[in-house]
Amino acid sequence: MIWYIPISLLILLLLWILLGPVIIFLDTDNHRYLVVLPGVFKAAVVPSKDLFHIRVWIFFIPYSFNPFRVRRKKGGKEKPVKKKKPKKISGSIKMGIDAVRCFRIRKLFLDMDTDDFMLNAWLIPAFSFVNSGNIQMRTNFTGNFSLLLDMRTRIGTLLWVFIKYRIKSFF
Repeated sequence: MIWYIPISLLILLLLWILLGPVIIFLDTDNHRYLVVLPGVFKAAVVPSKDLFHIRVWIFFIPYSFNPFRVRRKKGGKEKPVKKKKPKKISGSIKMGIDAVRCFRIRKLFLDMDTDDFMLNAWLIPAFSFVNSGNIQMRTNFTGNFSLLLDMRTRIGTLLWVFIKYRIKSFF
């Protein structure tokens, strides 16, 4: 009887991981780059003297990771190098399109300069065609670049797309 509480909490945690929103937030003006599953996981890329480092919080426990730090390997015999077999490319274009459709853009603001005067001039009408309430894209001729992107998805919907196309490939 007492096991119902931990089992139900575990099931609720798994449901939250599958159905909770995954937030991808990029802000180049304030140097904020985040991937968040609220209450469970948060990863942030933080600028530092070595280009950047990564901070991760899992259930509010902080970890820090520096991808540029060289780790020494313990001494020992080296394993022989095995020949790599060519990998088969599986999947389809439809699965990729459906996976991209799982992502929802809450806000996109792009202000860019390509350093090519003609390309900037060609991008002005294309960006004005794409602009809507939550998507604002424009070009400038001053050399500035800024991006603000708030994009959300759910792990469950991505998992459902991959399972759906894997089941179709068996039949």
